[in-house]
Amino acid sequence: MKPELTHDEIEARSRLGRFIPMASLPGDRDDLLAGATDLNAPDDVLSALERLPEDEMFETVSEIWAALGHRNEDAHH
Repeated sequence: MKPELTHDEIEARSRLGRFIPMASLPGDRDDLLAGATDLNAPDDVLSALERLPEDEMFETVSEIWAALGHRNEDAHH
């Protein structure tokens, strides 16, 4: 069983989500970067989004978070 997310992990994912406008979802890397830029996202958020695969569509912030190499809560709880 995976441990629950830490407070810091939850906060970091939430912070990322604040700079992903709903209008950008579903979207690819360019859509997400454009939306985050419109929301004046800080450089670290933009840098993270730039690491996403180019040709993949993302439906949710959780999918983006996972694509960046982070873990999400276990969906079976």
